[in-house]
Amino acid sequence: MTYRTDFTFGELLLSRIVTNPPWFENAYVVRDPSAKVSVIIDPGGNADSLWSASREDGCDLAAIWLTHGHFDHLGGVADLQDMKDVSCFAHRDEKPIIDAQPSWSASMLPQAVRAPRNLTWLEGDAPGLTLGSHDIRAIATPGHTPGGVCFDFGAFVITGDTLFNQGVGRTDLPGGSGAVLKASIERLLKMLAPDVQLFAGHGEEWTVEDARPWWSQMGNYFF
Repeated sequence: MTYRTDFTFGELLLSRIVTNPPWFENAYVVRDPSAKVSVIIDPGGNADSLWSASREDGCDLAAIWLTHGHFDHLGGVADLQDMKDVSCFAHRDEKPIIDAQPSWSASMLPQAVRAPRNLTWLEGDAPGLTLGSHDIRAIATPGHTPGGVCFDFGAFVITGDTLFNQGVGRTDLPGGSGAVLKASIERLLKMLAPDVQLFAGHGEEWTVEDARPWWSQMGNYFF
């Protein structure tokens, strides 16, 4: 069963599709029906459901974007690329993490995930991403992984495993750093307006206005 929630932000339509157990990861489809294009963010699985959602409203899938390279966030990339060979965008510093995912997943899953192909590397705070006429900013937020990013659509931001609703991504896996993640979260929350909605890699959405006081009280608890 596919668990899906839909949101509307002006011209952009956001669908959150929760992937199958055991990870219950939030994969996202963002569509611009006026331009007839879509992107998929962090397809950890359920490729068929994500593919179908990306084609609603007459849209055509333009690309796949990754907030980071753990297999519960990229496990469906290769299957989607079998359906349409679009580019998969990730931060350059994430390359060693992405390269390791077939072997990492083999130790935890019945079948190892396939590595993404046709990768395009982002650098720093990457400008130049677009969806139709909308400019999208990739904000570098390392710490959970070396090349973690958040995708800023203006009214909403996809935060991956950088920041959850009252939680943060773990930093005890290879490439993680608590001090780096803390700095990334503090920088992110200063950059965004209070009414911006934050959509994480797991769990429910919340706003920057809610996140700031929680972080000021709890930020030091995690690190």
